[in-house]
Amino acid sequence: MSKFNRYEKQQIKNIVATLTIKRLPDQLIIQHIKNTTGKTVSRVHLFHVRQRLKKESYDWYETLREGEYEYLYEFKERINEIMDLQRRHYRIIEDNSNNPAIQQTSLAELHRLNITLSNYFDVAPTIVSNPVKQNQNDSSISISQKNIIV
Repeated sequence: MSKFNRYEKQQIKNIVATLTIKRLPDQLIIQHIKNTTGKTVSRVHLFHVRQRLKKESYDWYETLREGEYEYLYEFKERINEIMDLQRRHYRIIEDNSNNPAIQQTSLAELHRLNITLSNYFDVAPTIVSNPVKQNQNDSSISISQKNIIV
């Protein structure tokens, strides 16, 4: 029988991922896991959790890379959906010129949509791959020139 149940394993994985990104030392991560789950983990267990996280991240990246066009299509659909919602809010604002409460609510939502859309447009260039020139071989290509999707 496993030392941790499914919920605790997921909780440990989330803690390790979050605190590793924050670059906390292993001892603090182990202490946080003990405070959260009431169980102790070793540094070896911590290493194995990190290795699984790296493998899962790589697998996710490979899946994303293989389905690049599907991902881009979904991304485009989200942008179109936000733009449609913006048009609807503009209509609500125009149609309710005599009701400032409705206008104010719709303006607040429109502002939130504008920020979301702006974030999407800021991210868009990083998810589109850069073509590599055919006459270059891989040994002479710098990392910035490789076909990478973030």
